[in-house]
Amino acid sequence: MEEDKNGVDKFMNIDKFISELIGYHEQIKQLKASEVQYKNLAGTLQTSVTQYQTIIDHLPQRVYLKDKNLFYLFANPNYARLLGVNPQEIPGKRDHDFFPFETAEQRLKDDRAFMEKGTPEEKEERVSEDGKERVERVAKFPVRDEAGQVAGILGISWDITDKKAREEEQERKTMELTRLLEARTNEWKETSDKLQSEQAERRRLEEKLDSLEGFYGILFENTGTAVAIVEDNQRVARINSEFERMSGYSRAEVEGAKNWSDFIHNGVPQNMEDMRKSPDPNSPDPRVQAFQFVDKQNREKTVSLTAARIPETNRVIISMVDITKYKQAREELNRILKQFTELMAAMERGVKNLDG
Repeated sequence: MEEDKNGVDKFMNIDKFISELIGYHEQIKQLKASEVQYKNLAGTLQTSVTQYQTIIDHLPQRVYLKDKNLFYLFANPNYARLLGVNPQEIPGKRDHDFFPFETAEQRLKDDRAFMEKGTPEEKEERVSEDGKERVERVAKFPVRDEAGQVAGILGISWDITDKKAREEEQERKTMELTRLLEARTNEWKETSDKLQSEQAERRRLEEKLDSLEGFYGILFENTGTAVAIVEDNQRVARINSEFERMSGYSRAEVEGAKNWSDFIHNGVPQNMEDMRKSPDPNSPDPRVQAFQFVDKQNREKTVSLTAARIPETNRVIISMVDITKYKQAREELNRILKQFTELMAAMERGVKNLDG
């Protein structure tokens, strides 16, 4: 019985060993499978890293990564070109290794304030590159660990010098246009004010002119003499009612339809200025000329005439007085004086005969 018991124990130990061996074998299989999976994952990760590295290296922007102590972990070739080193020389270094002391201190101060704030920010910075000042747009993003704490800074910057110059040029042009517009607006306001003033003055003058026209219209119609306004081309432009009465024509038959020469037939000069030159001794006023005026019935009338050019126009205003009766009376008086003279002479001769 003792031997049987020992045989059973040995069998159970062997079975346990076999079970453990099988378990180890399974674990080994799992480890091998995990190792293959790890290698595949590592290969995929390396491929992704390589791809992302290639993309970052060829970005036109400047990219860098700093840890929480503000040491550089990575920088792409564009950023390394700004620092004047190879990208491989950047990891593990700080800004003091690349910038003047004051500049580096200011950059570190800005980075610490950014990490304390913990929110993305974007701003413009002026940097010196190849002896020239450039303008860059800088964006910073906080990098956080699994606990959500800020563990570093991702910085991206790009050159906006040309864009900034265009914006400044556009702003300058806008300001020039604004000043020009303000100047033109002021000029327009001054012109508008002047125009309004001139319009007000013109209305005042028009009202005054209307009043004067009314006054001169009354004067023109009621002067007591025949009045006509004659153009330089001898066309009669306007007549008054006394002229209608003297000529026998209506206004419609004369104004714009008749020439001055249609009324004067005794060979007087056609030039209006010449009508004022030669005085006529037969006129009541020796300084005023006398002419033969022909009316609608072709009857001649002796008229004394004065002419004057209207200022700033090509028109002449003519005023006439019918002196036919005056001329007849003068001729009769001359006849009587002649007879009286002849009678006096005859009486003197008679007296002499009587004395003889």
